[in-house]
Amino acid sequence: MMRPLSHQGREGLHLAGPEMTGIAQYWRNSTARFPHRAAAVCEGRSYTYREADRLCENLGAALQKRFRLEEGEPVAVAMPNCAEFFLAYWAIIRAGGVVAAVNCRLGEREMSHVLRDTRARILITHGRAESQVEAGLDAADSISHVIVAEPKTQRATRFADLVEDDAAGELEEADRKGEDLAVIAYTSGTTGRPKGAMMRQCDLLVNVKNCLVAHSFRHEDVHMLALPMFHCTALYSLVPSAAYLGSTLAIAPRPDLGELLDLIERLRLTTFLGPPTLFSMLAQGDELAARDTSSLRLIAYAGSPIHPDTIRRLRELIPHVALRNFFGLTETTSVTHVLPDEDALSHADSVGKPLPDVRAIATDADGDEVPPGITGELCIHRDNVIPGYWNQPDRLAEDFRGEWFRTGDLAHYDEDGYLYVHGREKDVIIVSGENVIATEVEQVIASIDGVREVAVVGIEATGIRAYLGELVKAVVVADEQAAVDEREIKRHCTAHLASYQVPQIVEFRDELPRNPAGKVLKRALT
Repeated sequence: MMRPLSHQGREGLHLAGPEMTGIAQYWRNSTARFPHRAAAVCEGRSYTYREADRLCENLGAALQKRFRLEEGEPVAVAMPNCAEFFLAYWAIIRAGGVVAAVNCRLGEREMSHVLRDTRARILITHGRAESQVEAGLDAADSISHVIVAEPKTQRATRFADLVEDDAAGELEEADRKGEDLAVIAYTSGTTGRPKGAMMRQCDLLVNVKNCLVAHSFRHEDVHMLALPMFHCTALYSLVPSAAYLGSTLAIAPRPDLGELLDLIERLRLTTFLGPPTLFSMLAQGDELAARDTSSLRLIAYAGSPIHPDTIRRLRELIPHVALRNFFGLTETTSVTHVLPDEDALSHADSVGKPLPDVRAIATDADGDEVPPGITGELCIHRDNVIPGYWNQPDRLAEDFRGEWFRTGDLAHYDEDGYLYVHGREKDVIIVSGENVIATEVEQVIASIDGVREVAVVGIEATGIRAYLGELVKAVVVADEQAAVDEREIKRHCTAHLASYQVPQIVEFRDELPRNPAGKVLKRALT
């Protein structure tokens, strides 16, 4: 049930111990122990744990008393990276609500779907996302209260008025238990409409511990938060881990390379988690070497491997920084595998080994584990998987075979336990009855000098080639100064692949389409 928050807790009289059952206790502990430590820094303003605690209390009290938020009720949060997102996250959690994070970059159709799917009465958004959110509001019949930070119009309740209202009343701190829902994180929707992955308090507690193992997070850290805050890495990992340790989040409002480098220098950042494309861009040119990055100790990337040439370049530019690949799904308790720095180059195409508390195997079509070196479907044990999708109680069960969650990823383990992910099952292209794994073709093309990025997809064969079923199409992004052309790509593939694997179609583009999490949208390439 609900109980009033005693201010004695801030003086250390009611600090939670090992019996922690919810992440709100992380926040209370760090506020009590490190009141003057910066909890978040964003756009030139720093918020200490004590100050952020006051603002979160005011907002949480307003949610409870003015908007009648019930314990376990979802609150939709559709915001770009900003301090207000951080404050809303902790206010909702502490008030007993559920953070229903909405990708504020969605188009009208998907925005309508996700807002409607949250079934939230309360929506918190930002002026920078107001137009995108408004496009989907008409379909969200449940939303009756809209709170906007930096609104462009005066039609909604101002976020600033709520957080600065010290007379809002006393926040009744929620005493959430391990099985209680904490966060709804929507899948990226690369293969269909986004689904709301449900993360319980206990799932977040486990993931925070996994992050400490995977990334060696510590209290002194100042973390770059450049990934979208509605993404699972922020929701599951960075935000609660920072509160657990009493460390600092430097919130980057946009992935501008110059601004990110400014943050590293000015705030003495220590960790930087992001998509591989961001670090590939940083490796180009000499600006990174010209900056003071002496405080930085870790770069961790996820979503796809980084090309070995990029790893070599980063090691030339920032030799003191550890490079780690990590892997996890929105449906898992986030991070499940990690590739340590010492293996970053020798196993560049691997996502690493499973963390100690993670059980993961590759299986054949019958669900039997395949031996090392054999490609199968990656399956994660039920203990490392979310309990279900919001509003779809039976949907997740469709992806289970016994105790194993079928991820749909084709993958294999080698003899030493390193995992190699080859792409989704749908990335298998069937050419005249032969299976072509898209990532195998991508790896061959990526090895060509001058190829910066490549994505391979299957398209329907028509006309005189209809008998083939599908054709292999390669979409290539070349370096500006490169002389690579279609003839060279096909010649190189012919020398390294079976004839049916060689792309019949090669298309050049300036960039590959990606979702906000950095994943290539292959459906936009067919």
